[in-house]
Amino acid sequence: MLSQRIKSSIAMLAIFIFTYFFLDSIFFEFLVLLLGGFLLFELSKILKLKGLNNWFYWILAATPIITHFLLSLSFSFAFFNSFLASYAPFLRHQIFEPYILILIPFSLVFWFLIAPFDLVYKKISSNSVIKIFYGAIYISPMLLTIMFIFWADKNLLFMIILMIWLADIGAYFFGKRFGKIKLAKNISPGKTLEGLLGGFISNLVFVSVWFTNANMNLLDGFLLAFIVTGLSLYGDIYESFLKRMAKIKDSSSMIPGHGGFLDRLDGFCPTIPVLYIFFEMFRYI
Repeated sequence: MLSQRIKSSIAMLAIFIFTYFFLDSIFFEFLVLLLGGFLLFELSKILKLKGLNNWFYWILAATPIITHFLLSLSFSFAFFNSFLASYAPFLRHQIFEPYILILIPFSLVFWFLIAPFDLVYKKISSNSVIKIFYGAIYISPMLLTIMFIFWADKNLLFMIILMIWLADIGAYFFGKRFGKIKLAKNISPGKTLEGLLGGFISNLVFVSVWFTNANMNLLDGFLLAFIVTGLSLYGDIYESFLKRMAKIKDSSSMIPGHGGFLDRLDGFCPTIPVLYIFFEMFRYI
């Protein structure tokens, strides 16, 4: 099981690095689009959506992501470059950025009002009409924000991804070695306060090195480490809650040794939209 998990991790990391650094940007956006499809599929299965409700769920969640990708694809064709290149900044900043800014508040409402309500009362809405919006406010804002930050600052996005992974890795090893105080015993018993502190320390070390080579002051770096560590753990706990409510162990079995894509990217869902606001507020993008 462990060897399978390691092999899967190496394969995913290799695909990510090759796509991110060595191919044209459209290939990374296609990878995000593909991941979005997997994530939305897994979430729909967890929510047990069927029939017309499932169709509306996919339309609401997938339409903006696909539209965004098709726009980027059009810029990649030589025929369109001369005609659309001058319009690219307008389309990206006057259409998609406002759309993201409209979508992010709904994402914040979900993560700071709906999700806590679900966790406190240990249930999700049984109303299918409400469930059809879950993909559009749980998954889509994260994917669109990733694409937009990728446009704005490729290195910044890479740093964000590293920090979320570091929070997860630090929490795992510190929790395994020192973990005693459970944070969500009935939802995700493996999550501990010591693990949370381990993830925070890991990110503090990373930020202390990174901010010396970037235009970021120490206080902003400390706040950034706090946000990333806390929200990535929160996303992990909420996804564990959804799986527990659905009475399943993993979101799927697509990744050998890991479960599903949502199991690996759950921490990204609340973290990326909030970080977009953070970087906009402090003028880093």
